[in-house]
Amino acid sequence: MAQINNVRFKADTTAYPISYNNRYTPPMPENTMDDMFLMQDMANKKASKKEKNKERWYKTSVVAQVGMAVAFGIMALGTAVGLYKQLGKGGLSKLKFEDIAKKENFPKLEDDCVNPKVREFIKTLKDRGDFNENICKYSGSKAPEQFMLMYGPSGTGKTFSAKLMAKEIGAEYAEVQFADVSSPYIGQTSVEIKNVFKNLASKAEKNPQKKYLVAFNEIDALLVPREKCGSNNLHLAENRTAFLNGLDELSKFKNVKIVGTTNVDPKSGNLDAASLSRFGNMLKIDLPNAKELVASLKFHLKGSEAVQNHKFFENNKKEIEKFAQELVEKRYSQRDIEKIAELAQTKFGIAIKDSKDMASEKFDIKYLKEAVEAKGSTTGTINVNDAPEWMKYFNQQPTEAKVEGKKGFFDWIRSIFSRN
Repeated sequence: MAQINNVRFKADTTAYPISYNNRYTPPMPENTMDDMFLMQDMANKKASKKEKNKERWYKTSVVAQVGMAVAFGIMALGTAVGLYKQLGKGGLSKLKFEDIAKKENFPKLEDDCVNPKVREFIKTLKDRGDFNENICKYSGSKAPEQFMLMYGPSGTGKTFSAKLMAKEIGAEYAEVQFADVSSPYIGQTSVEIKNVFKNLASKAEKNPQKKYLVAFNEIDALLVPREKCGSNNLHLAENRTAFLNGLDELSKFKNVKIVGTTNVDPKSGNLDAASLSRFGNMLKIDLPNAKELVASLKFHLKGSEAVQNHKFFENNKKEIEKFAQELVEKRYSQRDIEKIAELAQTKFGIAIKDSKDMASEKFDIKYLKEAVEAKGSTTGTINVNDAPEWMKYFNQQPTEAKVEGKKGFFDWIRSIFSRN
């Protein structure tokens, strides 16, 4: 074997390039080194862009959070101001009472345009109010009912009947609409309802010699059945509770009466049963008959000199009765009659505006017929006889129609499909 003696290795002093990660790598072609530096530059730029995007999103997020905070602050301030205004006014703490007896253009209890049921009910209420202590003791009669409910189709005169009642018993009258007590703020509606009863109780206590009657119109909005409220509509239950508590509080003030009006039939199940039990009397007010319609026309046309001077009703009695009967068949309401009389007088005025001898012009029934045509649909035109079978089954308003033979739901469906 050959021996190597005194042989020294000489270090290679050739300068090799250092890679981008500061590690030694074998020599590479020159073009490969250029690609490596290009990749490093691209990575640096990408990282820089990513950092800038993060910074931009951070600034945007901060601005958005500040904007949301400002928006919520403004909403909170608006809510606080709204509540302050409502609470400052006490909601409906100042009910607007009026003396109906002072109104000249108001029917009398004995007028034929007054619903017979209403007339008898008010007459009984008045007679009972005249009982002295001896009569009450001897007869055993108790105090008349404080809370009454009037229901029936729209325009039949429920609110009018409440006003007439106030006039006949000598009570100051006020109305409450649901819109008056409703509020967009959670829980505020029940507060407004409490304010109404609180004010009424205060008035009744301070003025025991006075009588007060308050009509709650469209009372069904306050008397939603408990089972129909649900977990998402707890405010409806709160409103009903506030109303019931108010009635219970007023029960000790005998100089206060509450009349609720609604288009909803109590038998339909759409009114709270616990609330209905508070109303001692529930009076249904139907659409007017022919006699009542003629009397209503007389009342609303009494301001016309032509009608009075030329004795329109006396000279056209049969024709007017026939006209009224046609209106009954078409289910016209008291409100419709008021509008028809108004339109008829307007058409008559237009017809005679150029007349040289106005005193000789006579009011004719043709103007009433033209008014009916112009009026179009009425509040009572929904006739159950014209409704489809399925609507008759489900619909309890405005009539109490039921499926023939009181069949069950599935029996009724089976009968439809089995018809020839």
